[in-house]
Amino acid sequence: MKIMFAGSQGFIGSYLYSFFKKKINDIIAIDIDPGKEDNNCIQLNLANNKQVVEYVKTCDQINILVFLIGLAHAKGRGKDLPEFRKVNCQTLINLLTALADNNKVPDKIIFASTISVYGEKYHQSIYDEDIAPKPLSPYAATKLEAEQYLLDNFSTKSWILRFAPVYSSDFLLNISRRTKMGGRFYRVGKKSKKLSLCNIKNIGITANAIINDKVPKGIYNISDPIEYTYDMLLNWQKAKWVLYIPVFAMKILYHFGRLFNSTFLKENTVKLISDNIFPSEKIRSYVNIPAIINDLQLNQEGNS
Repeated sequence: MKIMFAGSQGFIGSYLYSFFKKKINDIIAIDIDPGKEDNNCIQLNLANNKQVVEYVKTCDQINILVFLIGLAHAKGRGKDLPEFRKVNCQTLINLLTALADNNKVPDKIIFASTISVYGEKYHQSIYDEDIAPKPLSPYAATKLEAEQYLLDNFSTKSWILRFAPVYSSDFLLNISRRTKMGGRFYRVGKKSKKLSLCNIKNIGITANAIINDKVPKGIYNISDPIEYTYDMLLNWQKAKWVLYIPVFAMKILYHFGRLFNSTFLKENTVKLISDNIFPSEKIRSYVNIPAIINDLQLNQEGNS
């Protein structure tokens, strides 16, 4: 079995590469950035179609493509749409078109998407796979375009994984941005709003189950088995002093966001004043993905 990891140098890609190289000997790692010494990464710009075509002509047949390329941790503004489309969608099209032209389409395509494709809504709390996507940002819109490309052209070979905000011991950005402001802990309102997160170990377990034929093709939310409250996240970080921000202040910012069509304000205020739950019961009907935040050892000094 030969597996290709496209985007092997990113946060999730580097984790999955390390996870699978212990299980599978025949791995191809490709990325726009030079590879680390221990993973023999092939440097390839998938946005450059000429490079892609030349590479695919000589590459080996692969059985599984794990596609992890994307502009990370930036949602973008409307004017950024072409750049997001080039990275989040066109790279996938370039690679799969070249593979198809050379009769090398893999048996399975595992695509890393995002729960952002649903779009944050003021009066919506739970987003399962039956909710119609309505992305707000260029990041989310182009991820959904890539999903649709797979469904239109490779539906029988595609596993689309919509990750809740991902974290690991070495990457706490998606927790910090929800609990810290200017280096200080904060909380919006007195009530404990709930949200979903995704331990990176759950992604590895899911991908392994797909590779081992335990999960049928389809679209799946990937999130931890519990929902978190902001109090849980603050307590886990051993926050001693927490700035209280009234809900009405966030609601004012939300309405300003709507008035001026600011995706940044709309998305980020909705996250703080409403529940944002992305249940993963669908994938759990096939595989147990048990990891939660308490499985991490928090380096308080390094993450305070």
